[in-house]
Amino acid sequence: MSEMVPAGGARTRILWLLSDGPDPGARRWIEALSRDNDVELVDLSQKELSYADLVDRIFAADRVISW
Repeated sequence: MSEMVPAGGARTRILWLLSDGPDPGARRWIEALSRDNDVELVDLSQKELSYADLVDRIFAADRVISW
């Protein structure tokens, strides 16, 4: 699963890698950071993304957060 969280006028691209899906703590951080940044979520437990696509997304992001 991968989703973009909309943000208004964001400049920093943050990629969130979620190993077990979004829990309430992660969801609060994601919501807070998505106010000023472009945030993309990748749920690694869904296994819908190829390794090559994951690597491309990591290198395209300004910041990567693993949760």
